[in-house]
Amino acid sequence: MKAADTKKNILITGGGTGGHLYPAIAVIEHLQKNHPSVNITFIGSGKGSGKKLIPGMGIEFYAVKARGLAGSSGALGKIINYFLFLIYLIPGFLSSFNILKKKKIDIVLGMGGYICAPVVLAAIIRRIPFALHEQNYIPGRLNRLFYGRAKYFFISFEDTKSFLKSRNANIVFSGNPVRGSIKNSRDVSPDHKKWGLVENRFTIIAFGGSLGAKKINDAIMGLCRIFKNNDKIQILLIAGTRFYDNIKNEMEKSQNSGDRIIFKVLPYIDEIGQIYRIADLVIARAGASTVFETAAAGIPSILIPYPFAIDDHQSYNARYLAEQGKSIIIKDSVLSAGLLAENINRIQADNMKIYNKMKSISPAIALMESQQMISTRLLEDDIG
Repeated sequence: MKAADTKKNILITGGGTGGHLYPAIAVIEHLQKNHPSVNITFIGSGKGSGKKLIPGMGIEFYAVKARGLAGSSGALGKIINYFLFLIYLIPGFLSSFNILKKKKIDIVLGMGGYICAPVVLAAIIRRIPFALHEQNYIPGRLNRLFYGRAKYFFISFEDTKSFLKSRNANIVFSGNPVRGSIKNSRDVSPDHKKWGLVENRFTIIAFGGSLGAKKINDAIMGLCRIFKNNDKIQILLIAGTRFYDNIKNEMEKSQNSGDRIIFKVLPYIDEIGQIYRIADLVIARAGASTVFETAAAGIPSILIPYPFAIDDHQSYNARYLAEQGKSIIIKDSVLSAGLLAENINRIQADNMKIYNKMKSISPAIALMESQQMISTRLLEDDIG
């Protein structure tokens, strides 16, 4: 498939959470490296890390108003949610419409999140072709609404096709783009000292997203107490900005000078690739980015799907890796320090037999060149 040599103006939109932002960054990295003549504009949320990370890549960043369709069990709550969605959609659409016109955009790429709604709607009205990318196993509501009109609908999991009723879109199994720093993490020497850790210990990295997950934090604190006399394990907990102070205080109170385990806690880090370099095992939620990043980095995982994710999509994400033998799933409802310890002891038993088997597995999604596949189609001669 031949990519155009002429200069093109591409607008990428997405965000609200890192799960939508980081795959977008991976696509931008590829375009900047391999197609430097392409003009890239980004529309994102005024909240979150996108407004810092995207301009830091030399990309013009615009924030427009938008609001997600937050779930609600009551009829009145649903009415209010849809009303607020429309109230935010109108100014967001007008802003997006003007940006598309001003930047003379040739094609739009929506990477998911509520911010895509006003941008894609503006692209439809302006008759600008657009493509969409779905990170999760089960498509989100906005992607299901717009994918039938998309030039391309990129999916991360091949079986996602079974959840799509219409076949009007050009569906492409692309996988989920992963940033270069993570894909190449296995080729970079680990730096344990930077994080207050040491070499030659089994290193567990635990996190629950940028804001953290209290259930995971509590289980990890309990795990540290269970393993306090273990001098072969070290744990780094990325507790999230909301919980960091409390976790740090609790850790300082509970740790004793005689404890043999090494336990460190951080609030958040922007570059997770640096952490993946030292990780032997990841304990985390099952967002699509975590699933694809740990697969690309070759790291076995214990995944705890977020139980309130729309359509329970995190369980489907996690199940893919579990079926491949790369991950163990623990339901949030039964998560405990004891259950974590039981699984860690099991995979390390018999001279690390189960762990080494998990480590050796390379799921097909880990080998995909997703950003290249997406970029090639965005730069086609016939996109108009």
